[in-house]
Amino acid sequence: MKIFKRILRIFIVILLFIFISISGLLYFFTRKDYTPPPVGRLTLNNNISIKQVDSVPLTFVSWNIGYCGLDKDMDFFYDGGKRVRPDQETLQKNLNGVFDFLSKNDSIDFFLIQEIDSFSKRSYYANQVSLFSKALPGHSCCFATNYNVLFVPLPVFNPMGQVLSGITTFSGYSPAKSERYSYPVNYSWPMKIFMLDRCFLMQRYKLSYSPKELVVINLHNSAFGDADVLRLYETWMLRSFLLSEFEKGNYVIAGGDWNQNTPDYNILSFVPGFNKKTGLPKIPADYLPKGWHIVHDTLLPTNRDVNTAYQHGVTPTTIYDFFITSPNVSIERAGVINCGFEFSDHQPVFMRVRLNPDLVCGSRAEMKNAISTMIDSVSKLTEKLNTEK
Repeated sequence: MKIFKRILRIFIVILLFIFISISGLLYFFTRKDYTPPPVGRLTLNNNISIKQVDSVPLTFVSWNIGYCGLDKDMDFFYDGGKRVRPDQETLQKNLNGVFDFLSKNDSIDFFLIQEIDSFSKRSYYANQVSLFSKALPGHSCCFATNYNVLFVPLPVFNPMGQVLSGITTFSGYSPAKSERYSYPVNYSWPMKIFMLDRCFLMQRYKLSYSPKELVVINLHNSAFGDADVLRLYETWMLRSFLLSEFEKGNYVIAGGDWNQNTPDYNILSFVPGFNKKTGLPKIPADYLPKGWHIVHDTLLPTNRDVNTAYQHGVTPTTIYDFFITSPNVSIERAGVINCGFEFSDHQPVFMRVRLNPDLVCGSRAEMKNAISTMIDSVSKLTEKLNTEK
């Protein structure tokens, strides 16, 4: 009996120790949780002096580089795979591949890069922002954090560890303002302290021929099946911002990883050799008023499943990466740059546009619409949430 009591006491002490340890860790991580403001001014690393955008065609590339760890041979545990990162030699190869791509295409005016690490275990603590700035010495650089966690405890036996990551815009012009806009976070505690804090990066550029501005938005919206409601909040919050800027007469361009398909996705046919994935969330057909453009490739995918290594013709692929432009922006060319998912689970997307000074805003009706933009967005969001329920 005494032995039993002794064993019971030891067991209780062990349980108490585990409880106190876990509670202490949760308290520590809660205190250290990254809590950015709704809108925050960002620091610009400026290598250039060109401050105004002229009327020549402007070129854009959007690319989720997957922290240079999700190359064609990689699978990822969040998507049903088993791995967190490749070996260091492979990650260096991917870094070199992205670096070469950027440096060989340094004539592009704007690079919108997502999932770029600045100090993360998963990418061997390489400062990718600093490294890729060297590939584009003629571009300004602005980084917005969207993932800042001291220790991600999953997978249990091979945890991801520290992650400091975000989105970066490299530009051949110097913006007048750069700001980080926080998306709402709906994860409950304690899950929220280990999850991303999503945002979009907004930059304003002065025009040489107009008092209006070019507004460029870089975004990476929520992924994974349990983020459907959060993705709705992000989509409609962004809609409100886009319309409000256009109603001021500005030129608006938003690009990045939407983690949603385009409205016309179901009728698209990929070129032979790509397995088209279906049944994914889509941007609603009535998301934007008439005249706005959702700019994407109609034949090539931008993203692949990462539950296994990439097999051409077998691995499901889809379109998550594209641009949205306001009616006063004319599209000259757009398409996927097919890299065969060599260095990332996403493909870079190219677009060339021309700003159209003949189409301006400012009528009374348009100003009235600007005032009602937020109300309209909230109303649509409420409808969507009610439908989900």
